[in-house]
Amino acid sequence: MHAAQLPLLSEGSKKKWSYSSLIFSLSYFVPLFYAESVAPRELVIFGCGYILFVALYLLAIHCKLSTLPLPLSALTALSFTISFYNPGASVLFGFIAYIAGYYYPVSAGIAFVLFTGLSLTGLQLFWFDDHLLFFLASLINLLVLFCFGVMERKETWSQLKDARHAESLSALSAIAERERIGRDLHDIAGHALSSMSLKAQLAGKLIEKGRTQEAHREVKALAHLSQSLLSEIRHAVSDLKKLSVSEEITKNTRALSELGFAVNASVHDDAFSGLSALQESHLALVVKEVFTNILRHSKGNLVSLSALRENGMLAITIEDNGKHAVIDSGNGLTGIRERAGLIGAEMSITSGDATRVRLTLHTGE
Repeated sequence: MHAAQLPLLSEGSKKKWSYSSLIFSLSYFVPLFYAESVAPRELVIFGCGYILFVALYLLAIHCKLSTLPLPLSALTALSFTISFYNPGASVLFGFIAYIAGYYYPVSAGIAFVLFTGLSLTGLQLFWFDDHLLFFLASLINLLVLFCFGVMERKETWSQLKDARHAESLSALSAIAERERIGRDLHDIAGHALSSMSLKAQLAGKLIEKGRTQEAHREVKALAHLSQSLLSEIRHAVSDLKKLSVSEEITKNTRALSELGFAVNASVHDDAFSGLSALQESHLALVVKEVFTNILRHSKGNLVSLSALRENGMLAITIEDNGKHAVIDSGNGLTGIRERAGLIGAEMSITSGDATRVRLTLHTGE
């Protein structure tokens, strides 16, 4: 990412620090309190110099990177000029160092700090002879604020990367969800619509042949199919609204039991607590697809499920004693793997005398 993508120092959470830090610039006036006498003309010069500094500083933190060199150069020139008359002005370099550390590469910032530090050392050695305290304070201020700027830059980069990663995950999740909805609607509606088309054609042919009674039966069957399809689509849409892992387990184990499977389920009390909505949604859909795979392809009669959470790791294992006809990218396994990957979960599938699907997710606890 380019530095131009960094948010301005006058925006968001950075705005508060950028403005409130100006209070430290008031140390600019401290040497005046130790001076034996200050002429009114000098007071005016120092006051105007400080006002100009504040104006240029505010301009700098509102500037885009492309125009930043102008106010930054003006700030540097102003600070050097006033430093010849007021040693307190040397603290102003810290604000310039902070801006440079935030917007520019570390190498460029270090070059500025070295140049400024050597310049202040020259002022102390050849111009001032009784302001060592201000000289040391200015150097410390210069280094500390430069480091703050660099750290703020790194933290901002990290936040921007995290935000982009989250956006990418969200986009991938949306794409995967659209694909899943497409597959679900195809599975739900494809067969039913084909049957409805055939029955409609059959009814038409029966009417042409004058076999109205049989045609009437086909029309009734057609109406029944359409109602059934509508019900299934409504059910599919309602499933999208609220997905719960526990509910999916309960619903699918009940369905397996009704079909003659012996089901053993062991779910830890807090196995699914604290999961994000995205994690729970995808886990629920993974569980649903695994059970659907068993219903469609398993030749066994025993299913076991366990879900436990230990040391910040959630492990879900679903096993059936049947040998599936195909264990490859088909049978919904592609969708299961994609969903697991979207939430950072790992999935393994083993087959032999039994077929086992194991899903592990690091919950961060």
